[in-house]
Amino acid sequence: MAQLKLKIKKAKMVRNINEVKTTGYYGRVITNGTKTYEEIAAEACVNTTVHKAEMKVASELLLDAITAQIKQGYIIDLGPLGKLYPAVNGTWKENADDLSLSDLKPKVNYKPSADIEAAVRGAQLSWTTEAETDDTAAPADDDQTGGTTPTTPTGDLEG
Repeated sequence: MAQLKLKIKKAKMVRNINEVKTTGYYGRVITNGTKTYEEIAAEACVNTTVHKAEMKVASELLLDAITAQIKQGYIIDLGPLGKLYPAVNGTWKENADDLSLSDLKPKVNYKPSADIEAAVRGAQLSWTTEAETDDTAAPADDDQTGGTTPTTPTGDLEG
């Protein structure tokens, strides 16, 4: 398989640092676009006897079952994709008695499979040009969990 190549855009961001608005930049992935559910279902049928409509219906039934199980609190092993599991965000306390349920916010975590993790971590990075930059920028990490907009990510940026 070919090595993953990611184009990176230098994106402007304003943050409050010690109560002073400071302009800076962070790296943001420019993706190859979005594949629709229908496109993926059709691609999954290539070199098979399965019609794309059958693939789509079977996949929708699978996704319905996965959704129901996540809502029941189960960890979902998606095989080559990785795992989905319920989790919480919260604060760290030195004393266990200081932890409060009101400080915890439920969320769903995604843990990629070893294969996907290796492909992304081993990706070749290069800067993009303005001509290559369009609406295919990846959502900021916070967007995937209902956080801030992609143009104003908050917190520490991971490399």
